[in-house]
Amino acid sequence: MSLPSLLKTHFVHPRLQAGLVAAYVAFAATTPALAGEGAAPLVFEPYALETQTHGTIAAEAAYLEVPRRHAQPDGPRMRLRVVRLRATGGDRRAAPVVYLAGGPGGSGIGTARGPRWPVFDQVRRETDVLLLDQRGAGQSEPPPACPHSHTFEDAQPIQREATLAALRDTAARCVAYWKHAGVDLGAYTTAESAGDIDDLRRALGVRTLSLWGMSYGTHLALATVRLHGAGLERVVLMGSEGPDDTLKPPMAADALFAQLGVLAAGAGFDDLTGAARRVLATLRGQPQQARSLVNPDRQVTLGAYDLQLALAAMLGRRTTQQWIPFALRQAERGDYRPLADIVLFLRGELGAFGAMPLAMDVASGQSPQRRALVEQQARRSLFGDALNFPFPALADGLGLADLGEGFRAPLRSDVPVLFISGTLDGRTPPANTEALRPGFSHSTSLLVRGASHDNEMWLGNRAIAATIATFLAGGEVHDAELALAPPEFVTSNEALLASFPR
Repeated sequence: MSLPSLLKTHFVHPRLQAGLVAAYVAFAATTPALAGEGAAPLVFEPYALETQTHGTIAAEAAYLEVPRRHAQPDGPRMRLRVVRLRATGGDRRAAPVVYLAGGPGGSGIGTARGPRWPVFDQVRRETDVLLLDQRGAGQSEPPPACPHSHTFEDAQPIQREATLAALRDTAARCVAYWKHAGVDLGAYTTAESAGDIDDLRRALGVRTLSLWGMSYGTHLALATVRLHGAGLERVVLMGSEGPDDTLKPPMAADALFAQLGVLAAGAGFDDLTGAARRVLATLRGQPQQARSLVNPDRQVTLGAYDLQLALAAMLGRRTTQQWIPFALRQAERGDYRPLADIVLFLRGELGAFGAMPLAMDVASGQSPQRRALVEQQARRSLFGDALNFPFPALADGLGLADLGEGFRAPLRSDVPVLFISGTLDGRTPPANTEALRPGFSHSTSLLVRGASHDNEMWLGNRAIAATIATFLAGGEVHDAELALAPPEFVTSNEALLASFPR
């Protein structure tokens, strides 16, 4: 399950024996394959990349065949879809760039079709760009959808314990369904996907690739640095998720909420944190009913945990951050309609699971220290444990394993890395970059003030795309900061509805 537009949660990964995983990690890290060794060349065919607003782009597409389990090279195989954007300029000396989408479960091909296309276009002026749909995502043979989901009753507020029990049952039924359908859940791990990237390098017949990842794509890129770093030239990380960052620290969300409060005060919304606490207190005392603005025939009863989940979700992106002050102001006035639509949307997403994201996130897991920190902070946070719900508790007892502490250990590398962070990023805050950067002997940081985990981290300033393109072309870039305009908070139901996902 995921909340694709609003909330990235953290799932569980299939049972891989710890010894096998450790052996694979050690082997991959110490014995990178030479270019062309053991990989069939890709056969590209003409492909029309139809973008949303920038027309149709002439490209090439191929299928990359990879082992379902890289430790079993002669076992079953799967096909991954790759679209190549040929370089329109450059001196052909820079390594091809592989774009890695977030999620997990996002489509690299789909990302380039959307509003971020101009950045891809600028990067391909210097070198080839490869859009990879990771195993199990997009056009790369996704497992069948699970027929089981949990439906929430509109007339009842979400109760944490009952909801967790229901979601555990749903997840267990989905796991059983996939196993019965012959899906090898153990094939969907970040370590296996890192092996796919090295197979792609060898199939292209090149000694090195560069990687360009966003969100979960940075998590995959970092795993590839660890396991196959000798085959990498440069890496761009936009919104970094480190090896042990799958669980988000709740107090980081509180700090960001306080930052939004300062900005909201400048727009006439006073005491944002106080408003949230007061509405939470009201809902703890008495759940409230509200009618949907999107569908007036629907009425929902929402409670305190509904609000915590909604606030945690809205904190992720600029579009939804801009709803928070108005939604809380209206709730304090007794009008819960703006929150009703947010709650109904989230409930619709919360009750369903996808095989690839479930498996990938649980495989990455969390160290005992990280889990203890997150659980301790949740007891003090405005959001409680809603930022990560239903994880990590959902994974307990499902019989799914993770990749182990070696996978989550601190990372050290000489591969040049460009870190791009946003000060209003509610999913991968700049603190993640600060923790990762000491492990990289050649790193550069671009801090975008006012950027969230959204399009403005790409398009908010022309210098962002220029910096990415220059870096990936082998040019010199330096630590820098950019400042974006603050969020424009909605002030009416009409404005909220205009930006609401349909």
